[in-house]
Amino acid sequence: MADTTIPDLEPTPPLRDWSQRFAALAPAILLAETPVAQAVVRPTGPAASARLELPGVCRMRSTGPETTLWLGPDEFLVYTAGVAPHALTATVGDRAGDSAYVADMSGQRTRLVLGGPHAETILAHGCALDLSPNGFGDDDVVQTQLAQAGVIMHRVPGGFAIFVRSSFADYLAGWLVDAATEYVATTP
Repeated sequence: MADTTIPDLEPTPPLRDWSQRFAALAPAILLAETPVAQAVVRPTGPAASARLELPGVCRMRSTGPETTLWLGPDEFLVYTAGVAPHALTATVGDRAGDSAYVADMSGQRTRLVLGGPHAETILAHGCALDLSPNGFGDDDVVQTQLAQAGVIMHRVPGGFAIFVRSSFADYLAGWLVDAATEYVATTP
């Protein structure tokens, strides 16, 4: 009989080869891929909101190590670092009970964090939204286009978290490095 056990393998981040290029931007621009376990939640009943502490429209909520992002009327993204994807999905699924559909989505998107004094300006080169603190608050979430790539963005301390589909990660990383280069050259 064939061995059907699933080994506990670490997923390979899509931007593993970009770390030196990201590091070359520091300290003026802080850019890093920060992989996280991700689960999509689709409520099937009103009890899901209370059980999972789901955020309101275009908002996020952090509870302990988990962050939940509103993606649409019936879709949320829960993510956390330092946990295996299947463990996050099981934990969220247990809390949801029969009030939500929960699925692992960790391989679908990767998470980039962009920080530093020029983060908003760099994003403004490729995004038509007002990402200033007055236009985009600490708990706001947006799905938009950044340099023609679909992304999910929200603020994190000192910058922005950007979720991009893994298939577009290399393209977006190149665009961010290119957009950031002028600010590295002008920083003393």
